[in-house]
Amino acid sequence: MEEVLRDLQLAMAAHRTALARNRASRPDTSEARLRVMHRLARDIERVSGLEVTELTQAKLARVLASVAIDELEAWVSRLHLLRADDTEWLSLIESLTVHETFFHRDRAQLDLLRQILPELVAAAARSGRHRLRLWSAGCATGEEAYTLAILGLMALRDAGFAEAAPNGAIVCREPWQLDVLGTDISRLVLSQAKAAVYSTEGLSAFRSLPRQLQRFFPILPKSPQTGAVKLRGVLPAVRQHVRFRHFNLLARTPPETGFDVVLCRNVLLYLTMAARGEAQATLRQALRPGGYLLLGPTDALADPSAFAVRWGAGAVAYQLKPGNG
Repeated sequence: MEEVLRDLQLAMAAHRTALARNRASRPDTSEARLRVMHRLARDIERVSGLEVTELTQAKLARVLASVAIDELEAWVSRLHLLRADDTEWLSLIESLTVHETFFHRDRAQLDLLRQILPELVAAAARSGRHRLRLWSAGCATGEEAYTLAILGLMALRDAGFAEAAPNGAIVCREPWQLDVLGTDISRLVLSQAKAAVYSTEGLSAFRSLPRQLQRFFPILPKSPQTGAVKLRGVLPAVRQHVRFRHFNLLARTPPETGFDVVLCRNVLLYLTMAARGEAQATLRQALRPGGYLLLGPTDALADPSAFAVRWGAGAVAYQLKPGNG
């Protein structure tokens, strides 16, 4: 028995020595994991412009904690070689983006926009364009884009270029057109935006909507799929003026140009400093001379010399000067 115990002790000692030798000959797994995660963070910022904060890093670490280091290294290396619009990148970025929004958000800024829209409509009439074009950049589930459409229709009605219909809708008179574009980096939220159906329960998308605008969102019939949930849909007469497409603000070239108004609110604050400058350059290219850029309350203008400042009560808008598109 003593001889058996002695042999076992010798075997265990040899095993411990071998483990120590192996650990000394390769990098510590935790250190290797930190390096891989740092590389992933750099690539996320490069591809999406999203700033990878400590909170984001902690989220990634939790999600990927069960992935073996070799598998993690291989996945991050593969991601590095993929295009920014690859489904793997889109899925990862989708999990990191924030999509909180609601109808009629930031009333002070919308009140300022109400003052600006009649001037833009008058300018379009003088030039013979007969068209009002608005872009919601980072539109999430679409509430902002539909809000812009309603404000645009009301401005055209007040100018005599659209008329009220019996069902409460507003219809443009020929040859006037209203065109609202909503874009987002997330394909998932864009599918929700296109559906144009929103719940009224809890902290809903309608929590800041003025009562007089509820007519643009009729209550939908209940169905076996929705159960007792009360839903509202966007009035077709509003919906027909809004379209959505996938777009990354770091694309360097805007999805379209010639917009009268570009809104990009509660988006730039999630980007790196470098990405904010790139994104604002893209937004500026999308504006026609004399068009307005509206940003979030914490966003600083990247190129103040290109814009004239328009102040409102608790809000600001930036009008693009001629020759700065």
